Amino acid sequence: MVSIRQKLVAATQAAKITNGKNNAKKYIVVHETDNTSVGADADAHARLQINGNSRNASWHWQVDDQEAIQSFEHYWECWGAGTYIGNTQGIQVEICVNSDGDYNKAVKNAASLIAKIMNDENIAIENVVQHHYFSGKNCPRNMRAGKISWTNFLQMVTSNETPKPEKPPTELSKYRIITGTYSTRNAAISVLDVMRKRFGWVAYIEQEGSKFRVKTGTFTGTSAAKSAENKIKAAKLAQLTYIIDA
Repeated sequence: MVSIRQKLVAATQAAKITNGKNNAKKYIVVHETDNTSVGADADAHARLQINGNSRNASWHWQVDDQEAIQSFEHYWECWGAGTYIGNTQGIQVEICVNSDGDYNKAVKNAASLIAKIMNDENIAIENVVQHHYFSGKNCPRNMRAGKISWTNFLQMVTSNETPKPEKPPTELSKYRIITGTYSTRNAAISVLDVMRKRFGWVAYIEQEGSKFRVKTGTFTGTSAAKSAENKIKAAKLAQLTYIIDA
């Protein structure tokens, strides 16, 4: 799974560069930044948006060879697709093409991110489309040129999809909570200590590249798992959490 974090644009700024908060979330629209400058990675594009983009443009996500960063919650109607329908019904995902990054890895990370968004928002693979689909713009340029074909990209997305359970979950099913990533082990240890000492849970740290996650022991039933997830969020231990099968 690609490392995910949020760097959300303030609502006052978002209101200036979106159509509002009524996104139908029917499509996922795939873009490339077309910015090959050194350092033009996901964090740079997230900072551009949070500091006030000089262009009349906005997008929900930017993803590079290291991580995916969310700038807008999905309910915002971002100005990315070039048409009213694309903007008001689409979740916009920008793939970074900075020359000091690994484009192939960025595309793989985008596929992982999009599979997650599909699962979260119940969007079908048929509605994962190129920017070109709405406006006719040659975007995503490298994919359209065949650097990684669109067909292969969609196959990457489907290979990342969460398998549908053969049987509906029951209150006897076991679940764990996993946090988003922390940049240092000490940050993860601080969260681990709260879970163990204050909450009395079993928990441990998992390393993912140079970053760290905290994973809990098991909870029985969806209600218990959701309650635990809410407890983590209420204590502000993690911006992102996921309930996974144990």
